[in-house]
Amino acid sequence: MTKNEYLKMLKRELRPIKRAEREKSLAYFGELIDDRMEDGLPEETAISELESVSDAAQRIIAEASAQGLLRAKHSVWEIILLVLGFPLWFPLLLTVAVVVFTMYALVWILIGTLLLVSVSLAVGGAAAVIGMFFSGSISTAFVCLGIGLVSAGLGVALFIPALLIARAYARATPIILNWLINRKVGKSNE
Repeated sequence: MTKNEYLKMLKRELRPIKRAEREKSLAYFGELIDDRMEDGLPEETAISELESVSDAAQRIIAEASAQGLLRAKHSVWEIILLVLGFPLWFPLLLTVAVVVFTMYALVWILIGTLLLVSVSLAVGGAAAVIGMFFSGSISTAFVCLGIGLVSAGLGVALFIPALLIARAYARATPIILNWLINRKVGKSNE
């Protein structure tokens, strides 16, 4: 048996205890195996000299139970209340999910609007500069040139921050999702 196999089997056996205590026990056994291997023992020999996975798990679970570090189990009444309360909590949960998704989509809509406004300003500025050649008087041509340059400048100036905001929001999305998922998984494992 290899170190990884031993630790994997031990992790599976230690499911009844809280996550932090389980990780501490796995780290302890990992170090114990590494220390024996550093002393010159082959991996299989170092593992065979340890107590069996089931014996180690029973001992650790007994110690964790004495310290109150077992994961909480749901009682029958809690499960019944969850099932009977489904018509109440599910619509609320669905509403929260829809509101969160709507807020997420709204930010993308605002970013898209900012991008469209910047592109419109740049195109309008270019059209005003071209339109100066078709104006009837020199004063109108200068007004078209000024408005066109200001509009094109604003369009370019708004496009770069809008692009940076879109990129930052796109990069933040998976980070936030991973944080939420890990937070949820962490709570369920404890």
